[in-house]
Amino acid sequence: MGKFWIIAKDVYFKTIKTPSFIIGIFLPFIVVLGGIFFANFAKEDQSLQKIGIYTKEPALTQALVAQKQAQVRYRPLSSLKEAKSQLKAEKIDYYLVVEQKGVQLTSMVYGKDIPGNNLKQKLTQTVTNVQLGLKANAYQLTPKQIETLVEPAQLTPKKVDFEADGQVQIKDDTSDIEFMIAYVACIFTFFLVMTYASIIAQEIASEKGMRIMEVILSSTSAKTHFYGKLAGVILATLTQLFLMGLLLVGTKFAFQSDENVKDLFKMVDLDQVSSSYLVFLLLFIIGGCLLYAVLAALCGSLVNRAEDAPKAVAPVSYLLLIAYILGLVMAVNDPNNILVTVTSYLPFFSTFIMPVLLAKGLATTLSAVLSLVILGGSLVVLAVLSAKMYKANVLVYDQRGIWSALKKSVVLLRKGV
Repeated sequence: MGKFWIIAKDVYFKTIKTPSFIIGIFLPFIVVLGGIFFANFAKEDQSLQKIGIYTKEPALTQALVAQKQAQVRYRPLSSLKEAKSQLKAEKIDYYLVVEQKGVQLTSMVYGKDIPGNNLKQKLTQTVTNVQLGLKANAYQLTPKQIETLVEPAQLTPKKVDFEADGQVQIKDDTSDIEFMIAYVACIFTFFLVMTYASIIAQEIASEKGMRIMEVILSSTSAKTHFYGKLAGVILATLTQLFLMGLLLVGTKFAFQSDENVKDLFKMVDLDQVSSSYLVFLLLFIIGGCLLYAVLAALCGSLVNRAEDAPKAVAPVSYLLLIAYILGLVMAVNDPNNILVTVTSYLPFFSTFIMPVLLAKGLATTLSAVLSLVILGGSLVVLAVLSAKMYKANVLVYDQRGIWSALKKSVVLLRKGV
């Protein structure tokens, strides 16, 4: 056990000193601060849009000009010729042509470019407000009646859970927050696995490339060496998660007076999320990272030089990318797809898919437990198999590529080497 921890400690300290580890810690912190900065910058630097309005009805023109929209100023135009002239001279950014047929309004916006969605929404809202006023006058509605008419209906989602004893428990809907957390977790897990899969493959390939594996295996077992390296990388992963959490909490308190920070943490209020969901999410992330790390370590032991490590982890990267796409594209847009349902129970895929299905309420607690059991069982089987193959792999120096090295290691494994 002492040799195991010596190996784990060595890998751990080498890993936390790498640039990728430091960048990985501060990246979420930088993203949060960058989002806050750009949100504030956008508010301060948002330019005023000058919109000309032309209609054939002066009263309608005045009604439209009187509408108030943030960062938008309307000015009346007497003709289309004037509208084109002012647009050419850049006295206005766009001009809006509105036609009236009874109480119905149609509009067209013209400019040297197509307005953004934000501006289009504001212009649509302006025309809609005036149209609503025309209809209210035609139907002889009072302002109070108009207010009542446009008031949206209230909808409060509730979640129904059936306990084992048959009791029914009503809970507030937290699916939006849980889905947001699952979505961010998928992205984070993807980059986390990519980073550490590369690190562990590089670590093993570099030792093999220096031709010192025979010396190492003469003083410790291949299994101890293999598991020690995995433990070192996993400890580094947990350290990174812990430090990232501290930085995000520090960001929250350091910028607690900033409105954007308040809005951000209000959107992701962990107090509203069930603790069971967070536990499941964490277990899937850790289980997935371990599974991919074991596979990356196995692939890294098949190459002869550290420079070939990226080639070794290419199959891991492809598998990871497929799982990532399934989780962030198919599971999000078509969660009832049979492919999504099946892969949510498969190792290498369930890490990205099952948390999304849980957040959307399309998977039960029993489904999540079953998926975790399959993930854990696959991890144990792969770890045991990889440890057995590891000794043969690191003693094979084949210049013909990964597959040739793998075939040789299988032959040696069968011979009991």
